[in-house]
Amino acid sequence: MGVTNLVPTPRAFLRGCVYLVEFHPPNQPGVTLQKYFVCLQEGRLFERATEFVGVRITSLKENEARRKYPTHVFLSPEESNTDYGAKVICEWIHTLPKQDVIDYAYTLSDATMREINERLLIALGMVSLEDIEQE
Repeated sequence: MGVTNLVPTPRAFLRGCVYLVEFHPPNQPGVTLQKYFVCLQEGRLFERATEFVGVRITSLKENEARRKYPTHVFLSPEESNTDYGAKVICEWIHTLPKQDVIDYAYTLSDATMREINERLLIALGMVSLEDIEQE
């Protein structure tokens, strides 16, 4: 059940780019899902790596309540190329094989990536929500 890797070289992986990935959930052996992930790495250190670290994106449905957790970043329908928008779930951090990437989807704005950076710090426990709220 192989997927053709449409990304030409490892150099194509850039921070802030969103990729469609053949995802194998760690808690569901034998299951494969197609999911979108934001790449969190780039640079010389990662160019030759066979994996990249990313956070998962989930699309919103028409009537879905938009519960806001401190580790979520909402994307507009325009930025996410979806009908109702999407959210980046920064606590869902995964190491993903580059060979499982199906295709490049789009690139997030600099402002969105700054917000993701902040939410990642909270998700990893590097800063508290209270610290962020005081700024």
